[in-house]
Amino acid sequence: MSITSPLYPPNINNATAHSHPGLYEYLAELVSKRVATIKYIRKAHEGNTHWFNTILLTRESLAEMYPNSKMVKRTYNFYALGLSLGAILDITNPVDYIKALSQIMSEFERHTNDDSKQKMKNIFRKAKSKDDHNYLDNTGDYGYLILPHIPFEMDYFETFFTLIDIMAEAYYKLLVGTEGPICTQAYFELVLKCDGKFKKIVTMVTKELDLLARHAIKEELKLIDPMCQFNAKVSSPIEFDPASTDV
Repeated sequence: MSITSPLYPPNINNATAHSHPGLYEYLAELVSKRVATIKYIRKAHEGNTHWFNTILLTRESLAEMYPNSKMVKRTYNFYALGLSLGAILDITNPVDYIKALSQIMSEFERHTNDDSKQKMKNIFRKAKSKDDHNYLDNTGDYGYLILPHIPFEMDYFETFFTLIDIMAEAYYKLLVGTEGPICTQAYFELVLKCDGKFKKIVTMVTKELDLLARHAIKEELKLIDPMCQFNAKVSSPIEFDPASTDV
């Protein structure tokens, strides 16, 4: 990543947007908040952060939560999304960029929904798919979403970290060249549309980390209060199946 990467802006809150202060200020605030959130989630996945100042989420507990063997589909989808987002970061025209970003997020949502529907169909099928890692069925249906063939198992955490970094780049790029008349109501509505789809990913992961934190707190309470150990057994271990998620 280059030193001039938008991941490291001098201060996005002090962007020179005075020529169009209304929508651009809202845009800058949205980018600042969303990037702060996804960077916090990235830090939490590194295994050395107390989740919202409550309990430490260790790398060991995270690895148990997200084993590579059960995260194959999500890892692939995250890789495809990151690859697709990276491919449009070189677009210089802000309007063309937001249209491409909106198209990618819509196609990604359709792809993951199609995966979910296909899984439901497979429940009623006796024959198993010839290749569990084949995700190329819908490649021809998309204009911007890239679905490469990956013949090996990828690491979930490395893929997730890369996606988070590219997501931050994608958000920062929304501020490049839009401080003038380009930041119209139509442009801002497309930004909100894309942001809503990104938020689905952020919300899903946040809920999972909340679940992991609650389980860790119960484990701590079992060490403090023996009576709590009996009650905690009802909801332990975590009832979470990564393979059942839509993303």
